[in-house]
Parts: sequence; C-alpha cells; structure tokens
Amino acid sequence: MAEEELLEEEEEQEKTQVPAGRSKIVTILLIAAGVLTFILLTVLISYYVAKSVRTASYEMQQNIVIAPAPPPLTIYRFPKEFRVNTADTEEGGSFIQVQINLGYVGENKQLEAELANRSAQLMHIINILLSGKRKEELMGQMQKQNLAEEIKSQINMLLREGKIEEVYFESIVIS
Repeated sequence: MAEEELLEEEEEQEKTQVPAGRSKIVTILLIAAGVLTFILLTVLISYYVAKSVRTASYEMQQNIVIAPAPPPLTIYRFPKEFRVNTADTEEGGSFIQVQINLGYVGENKQLEAELANRSAQLMHIINILLSGKRKEELMGQMQKQNLAEEIKSQINMLLREGKIEEVYFESIVIS
C-alpha cells in the first residue's frame, strides 16, 4: 500500500508540474502576443495620424492664394542730387553724395504739385538729416534702410495732400 500511495503521489506531482510548465509557456506567449498587438496598434494609429496631419497641411498650403504684386509707385525725382559733409569730426571729414527719389501711390496730381512746391523745403530737411549722420552710420544696409525710413517720416509730417510710401536711393557715394 505504501508503494501505491507513493506512486499516486508521484503521478499527482507529475500532473501538477506539467500543467504549471505549460501555463508558464502559455502565459509567456500571451504576453508576447499582447505586446506585439500593442506595438502593431501603436504603429497603425501613428501612421493614420501622420497621414491626416500631412493631408491637412497640404490642404492648407493649397488654400494659400498668392496676391498679385502691387502696381509700381509713382516717382518724384529731386531735381539735383544731395552733396553733404557728414558729422564726422576726424581730420578731413567725410562726404556723402546721394540721388533720392520718393515713391507714392497712384496718380495723385495734388501730391505731385505739393512735392514740386515744397522741393526746397524737402531738400533742406534731407540735407539736415544727412549732415547729422557720421560715416559709420551710413555704411551698412540696415543703416541705409533706417535713413530711408527717417527721411520718409520727416517728409510725411509736412505733406497734406498724400503720403510718401518709399524713399529710393538711386545712388549713394560715401567718402
């Protein structure tokens, strides 16, 4: 009887060990399948989100309308160029020679007449602005743009029949 009990116990132990081994494998396989499913779902969701964002971006780009260039401005040319000594105090000083044109919108005959009538006054203002600058304040591109804006604002403060939109430097010589 003892032998039979021992045999039964061994069989029970074998039965309990086999399913436990199988359940570990099955558990590992289920975990692996779950991880693979999670990765697959993540990749698919990422793909569709990226596709919808790309499509929306493309549609936004297609909706952008490029506006036509505005018509060219009407130009007022000063009768003579400006020749002014700069504010430099070093020996010899510096000299600037500039041909300036003013641009305004449309065929504004009143503004054109006002510019012609005030040309001496406008030239005086520009000469004062130029003579107040030092050579290094006129050398860089940004400095020239700032000078153009300064001239435009000073002239626009005087005008009554319209406004100047742009100041063009036809030529600039600084020595």
